[in-house]
Amino acid sequence: MTMDVYALIKEKGEDFKLKLLAGKGGVSRHIRAPNINRPGLALTGFLEYFPYERIQVIGIIEHTYLSHLNNDLQIKILTKIFSDEKSVACILTRNLEPTDAMLKVFSDLDVPLLKTTLSSSSLAEDLSYYLDNKLAPSIKIHGVMANVYGLGILIVGKSAIGKSECALELIKRGHKFIADDIVNIKKRSSGQFLTGSGLEITKHLIEVRGIGIIDVKELFGVGNILSDSKIELVIKLEEWDPLKKYDRVGLDDYYTEYLGVNIPEITIPVAPGRNLAVLVETASLNQRLKNKGHFTAKALDFTLRKELNNI
Repeated sequence: MTMDVYALIKEKGEDFKLKLLAGKGGVSRHIRAPNINRPGLALTGFLEYFPYERIQVIGIIEHTYLSHLNNDLQIKILTKIFSDEKSVACILTRNLEPTDAMLKVFSDLDVPLLKTTLSSSSLAEDLSYYLDNKLAPSIKIHGVMANVYGLGILIVGKSAIGKSECALELIKRGHKFIADDIVNIKKRSSGQFLTGSGLEITKHLIEVRGIGIIDVKELFGVGNILSDSKIELVIKLEEWDPLKKYDRVGLDDYYTEYLGVNIPEITIPVAPGRNLAVLVETASLNQRLKNKGHFTAKALDFTLRKELNNI
């Protein structure tokens, strides 16, 4: 996933207090890395392992150092850093004024030079979070997303199996609703976990057959909604098949894979009289125990084997 500098300015220019100073012709440069970089050491001439592909942030320390150099030396250093084809943009923080050398180099190279009133630390944190979310690989799947007892639950299954009704019952029981029908799954930059969220156009909405579209935020309040959550368990709902053998002990662990990340998965057969919300709650609590290293079925199996060996 990529986005260009123009899109960043258009979407977050007001939030990040961004103002374009020079290099307007380079706003089409693509941002591919979610992390930002402060080029302190590079200003001294050391460029080994320098991350050209990141947005560079010049704060008061870097700005003060450059200001003590003569104009020609500034031009030489900045040109060496930003002439690389992978260069994206540079942001001056704390409303610092660019030097004449900065304006010349960034204009000549067509690399966007921006400034913000934010501090370097505030900009780095907010911009990295925004880019991590924006550039993250993503897929969309049919399902329901909720946060149950602090655990992100993705509920999948055939249409009309009862996913939305289950989510509605979970909301009434005090849990957090995230998405219905379409879940947007993103792989975070660390690559170790996934997050799930709803589409912007259907945010906070659930479709319930026989009732129609309901607004969870308006009906149940803001305390029952979340914008996104880490996906820690996938629950697959399927129609009860009397000929199928379902797991009754829980010794084996099953996983499903999205975007190269394996997520624990359990299958719950749906039949009249089964309270899906209670089963999802129980599955969530049981997974939390597993995350802490407590496996009830394995502990029982160990105890039984030990008793049998003593007979």
